[in-house]
Formats: sequence, structure tokens, C-alpha cells
Amino acid sequence: MPVAARSYTELLLISYRIPSITAYNRLEPSPRTANFDRSLKAEIRDPLWMLTRQWQFGEFEGEDAASPVTAQILGMHTSMDRVSFPVGDPFPFKQDMPLETHVEREVIRPDLSVAVQMGRYFLKLMKKHSLEGKLADFMTRYPLSYVIDPHDKDAVVLYSTVKNKMFDGYKLYLDMAGSNAYDTWVNAAFPADAATFRSLAPLFTAWHTRNYSQPVNADDTAWLPAQLEYQFSISSPQNQQVTLAADQYYEGHLDWYSFDMDPRKQVPLPGQEEEQAGPVENFVSFLPSPIAFKGMPNPRFWMMEENQTDFGKIDTSVTGLLHLMLAEFGLIYSNDWFMLPYPLAINTLCEIKGIVITDVFGQEILIRPAGKGPESNWHRWAMFHHSSKIATSNSTNFFYLTPAITKALECPPLEEVNFLRDEMANMVWAVENIVPSHTGKGVRGNEMAMIDTPPPDFVPVGNADIRYVLGTTVPGNWTPFIPVHVNNSDTEIRFQRGRMPGAKPAYGVLLKEQPAPYFINEEEIPRAGVIVSRSFQRTRWLNGKTFLWTGRYKQAGKGEGWSNLKFDQIEDIP
Repeated sequence: MPVAARSYTELLLISYRIPSITAYNRLEPSPRTANFDRSLKAEIRDPLWMLTRQWQFGEFEGEDAASPVTAQILGMHTSMDRVSFPVGDPFPFKQDMPLETHVEREVIRPDLSVAVQMGRYFLKLMKKHSLEGKLADFMTRYPLSYVIDPHDKDAVVLYSTVKNKMFDGYKLYLDMAGSNAYDTWVNAAFPADAATFRSLAPLFTAWHTRNYSQPVNADDTAWLPAQLEYQFSISSPQNQQVTLAADQYYEGHLDWYSFDMDPRKQVPLPGQEEEQAGPVENFVSFLPSPIAFKGMPNPRFWMMEENQTDFGKIDTSVTGLLHLMLAEFGLIYSNDWFMLPYPLAINTLCEIKGIVITDVFGQEILIRPAGKGPESNWHRWAMFHHSSKIATSNSTNFFYLTPAITKALECPPLEEVNFLRDEMANMVWAVENIVPSHTGKGVRGNEMAMIDTPPPDFVPVGNADIRYVLGTTVPGNWTPFIPVHVNNSDTEIRFQRGRMPGAKPAYGVLLKEQPAPYFINEEEIPRAGVIVSRSFQRTRWLNGKTFLWTGRYKQAGKGEGWSNLKFDQIEDIP
């Protein structure tokens, strides 16, 4: 035993004493001249020279590889049929409307432009039935009564133009949609034409519903003011239900990467019997087609590529991994790729079970999904893959083809709020760069916050040289958010909306819709700040219908700000 132990110890010492050395050799050409013109010509000599050239490039070395001739893909398809917001019950989802519209749309805020637009359309309906003579009665019952800020110059001009010429169409719509007040009034005011006026009501309400996409209930919203982003989830039927959660949606465009799998969440539809429709098996067989793109290297040396794309001119460094990967793909691995087309309908959750490739030698190769294993395995990697919210759960190879819009028309922002940090004042400011106008567009917030009369000059009582200033002020479109402690925590903070002494309420919707106290999570406003905007968006869907709605999006800010807010100052008297 001692001898064996001593021998084992000696072996350990020897292994540690002689470490392994890994060496790499690299062949570098040593040019005999600085002029490479002749070498780059690739001149051709006799047939023997051609054979040696082929041998030099390794074209005589065989490869144990084959080209694919057929491909078979087996997938499981599931349609998503329900959507749930943070507030309210889940509701059925139908793909006759873009998913962004379902999530982003909100109730139209009535203003002068909406009232005039709706009034003009109803007047158009009246003219078709020769009822325009009753316009004065509608102006008496539904007058345009709006308080216009004098700094909103365009709205002042619009209000003075239409005040005595048009009625409030939005008030008329509320009477039609909310109760029978409209029917009662037309029966009493226009007995002879009451039936005609009643027939105009469904046409008018249908036009408004078609013109503006709004939620069924005003409280059905996916926007979370504390996070300044949308949160929602979409699920399949409860038979093998899969739930995809979008917890940080604010870009304005949905895609597969907006969703994560949430195995813990079950979403039943209240008041409806469940349709136990499970996943449907889908088998596809086809011929693989080779892929070609600009700049792809040709397989033979004397085949010239087009010169429009040059991967060798990518300007990068040793740390630019994405650029290096792109160059490596384009120069080395890019002339032997094949495309396997797999048709997929929108609003479909697809799970690929496997791919079987048959090559020219008749061999069948099974390709399993990449990225198998638990989410906590940092070696795992997969593309087009929905991550799971549970790190210990095994990953799945689901892919959701979102019923999202490809392109939408977007108006200039109706409202834009810049949340910026002021480290000198130790707070966050919500600066209303753009605020809604009664003309249906946005106006500059600093113009709306202008002071009509400047403050009076300070006149000292005696011949003092200095004066004490309790505190300075900020423009009216700056709303403070002060740091406060989170409940039951001495270290975590969040920002609470405040108000400057004597300041007016916020002009826009983003800062007024949330009742007090209004908190924003501290991590949602980084050092660079964030900019949140509201705007109208319009798109055409697959069924040919157009949708118009008001949505919000968030983008990175432009850095810190300085409000010049100071307290307890001693200033010189000029």
C-alpha cells in the first residue's frame, strides 16, 4: 500500500510538473514584390499547370457530404383564441383585426375637432333627406361649448369659425348610444320627420364605430402607467393550453420576439364553454431549394462574383462580434445553404417536432430542434425561440406567427412627454414637449405654458444689495416626480407625481389619466430618460378593412436635464 500510494503521488507530481502546451501554426505568404497586379490576374497556363492549381486549392480532396433532395417537416399547429389584459376579464380574440389594434386602442377623447367632424357628417346625412332646415334646432340642443386656451391659436380660430355654424356631433352620438334621449327629443321636436331622424341614428353610430376603433369597455386597457408600457397575454384553448405573455411592449410593432412563454398562467374564458381543440398535426414534404444572395462566394476559383456587395470591406474591430459573424457567414459558410419553405397561417403557434432530410445517396438524417434543455443552461442557444419565464423548465421550440401589421400610417404625435432625470434637483421631470390641441393635432408644450404677464420687477424697501429667494420656478409644462420609498422598503424607491405651487394641471392625457397618487417605477426611467408619445395610426388589414386608433409608444430619451430649480438662494439686487 505505501508503494502504491507513493507511486500515485509521484504520478500526480509528474502530471502537474509537465503541463500540456497547445501550439498553433500559421502560414503567412512572403511576397517578393509589392506589386500584386500579376498575381491577381490569375493567369492560366498549360493543362498541367491547371491540374496543379486545382490540387493547390484542394479540389481533388473528396468530402463525405451530399446534397439534399427531399425534406419532410412535422409540426403541431395551434390557433390562439383569447387575450387577457392586466385589468378585466379575458376576451375572445379574432384575427379580423390586427393584434396591435386590440392592444393599443383607447377611447377617443372628445375635443372640438371630433365634435365638428361628427356634426358635419350628421349634417351630410340630413342633407340627403332634405332635413338641413332643422340645423338651428340641433345647434340649440347640442351647442359647441369648449374652453379654448388662448395660447392654442389655431383652436381659437377654429372655434370662432364654427361656433355659430355647427352643433356638437359627439354629444349627439352620446345621446344615441347611451340612452333613448335622442329618440324622445326628435319625436317631440319633429313629429313629421321623427321616423327619418330615427333611421339616421344607426347610420351615424355605425359610421363612428367604423371610423374609430375603440375598446368595448373604457377600462379594457393594456397600458400600465407605472411601467410606461403595454402588458398583455394571448393564449390557446385550454386543451394543452399555451400562454404567451408580452410584458414589455412599447415599440408600436408586435413580432415573435415580443412574447415569452408563461407555463404558470391559465386563461379561461368566463361565461363560455371551452372548445377543447388541441394542436393539429401538420406534415409537409417538398424539395429543398438552394439559396443565393448578393456577395455570396462562388464555389470555383475562376468564377467571378458581382461587385455590388463586398463583405471584406466591413469596417469593424476585434470586439465587433456581430460584424465578424456576418463577414464569416458571407465569406465562408454561404455557398451551400438550402431553404425549406414551411407555409404557416397567421395567429398560429407552431411547434416543429423534427425535420427529415434525404440526400442524394438515399440517407435519411433527422434534424432535431436546437436549444434543448432548461432555460438556466447558458450554453443553450436557439433562434426564433420563445423563452420561458420559468428558468428551470425545459425549453420548447414554439414559434408564434403574430397577426400584426406590416406597415401603418402614423400622424405626428398628438402628445409627447419627455421623462428626464434632474440629478441636481434629485427628481424626475415630465416635460410635455407636445400637448393635444382642440384642432385634432399636437402643439408645442412650451407655447401653451407661456406666461401672459411677466412677474413684476423686485423693488427693495431700502438700499440692500442682496435679497433672499425661497425658491425658483419652472415652466408650466414641467411636472415633477419626486422619489419616495416603496411600501415596506427602506432601500427601493419609485417616483410619485407632484405639482409645483400655483401650477396648472397637466395639459395632456398621459399625465392626467391616472388619479392621485401616481407612481412610476424607478427602473423605468434610466439616466438617458424616456419619451412617451400618443398618435393616431391607420392601417389596412387582410380583409380589406381599415382601422384607425390611438396608440402609444416609448423610445429612449436624449439624456439628463436641468430645471434650474433652486431653493434658499441669495441673489444680488441689480
